[in-house]
Amino acid sequence: MSDFLNLSVREFLGATAAKQPTPGGGSVAALCGALAASLAAMALEYTVGKKAYAAVEGENRKTLAGFVTASVMFQELLVEDIAAYEALSALLKLPPQEREGNPQFLPALVAAIRVPQTAAGLALNVLQACVDGFPRTNKFLLSDLGVAAAYAHATVHASDLMVRVNLPLLPNEAEAAGVRAAMEDLVGKADGLYQDMRARSLADLA
Repeated sequence: MSDFLNLSVREFLGATAAKQPTPGGGSVAALCGALAASLAAMALEYTVGKKAYAAVEGENRKTLAGFVTASVMFQELLVEDIAAYEALSALLKLPPQEREGNPQFLPALVAAIRVPQTAAGLALNVLQACVDGFPRTNKFLLSDLGVAAAYAHATVHASDLMVRVNLPLLPNEAEAAGVRAAMEDLVGKADGLYQDMRARSLADLA
């Protein structure tokens, strides 16, 4: 499964388009998040060390390190999502009674929910860092930071869908409702942040 990280871009796209369950929506969402974090890191790489931003050098280096760490975490989540889906998918092929009585079912289901939920939270953090870092990023890289924010925003929404598709399978309805409410909160925050970021980006390009 970790071999997916060693594929070329062309190979990964081919694997995604193929008639096979993985890579699927969750792993593609994680890849989208990794691209967001990596692109944001590039924008900061062109900012740190510049005399014009010396006053915010410390903040920028901290933000840059956060983006780099987030990219690595998204890559790990990509692999975890594939593993989680493959485990759950095998169990979903069993008859309902046999599946629900299987001790492996609930852990597999929870993993399939938690991985994209984690990706959504991480993407929200990346989006927040893009918004916060906008005024202290190299002006020639602001469009790249804006694209990174757009991908982070998309990752939150994509991950939300991957969480919700499995929530009806949770036997504990209260737990499912709690997860659903948490995801709604994440999505709402992401929408607000992205509206702010988009307005700043468009104003800068005007």
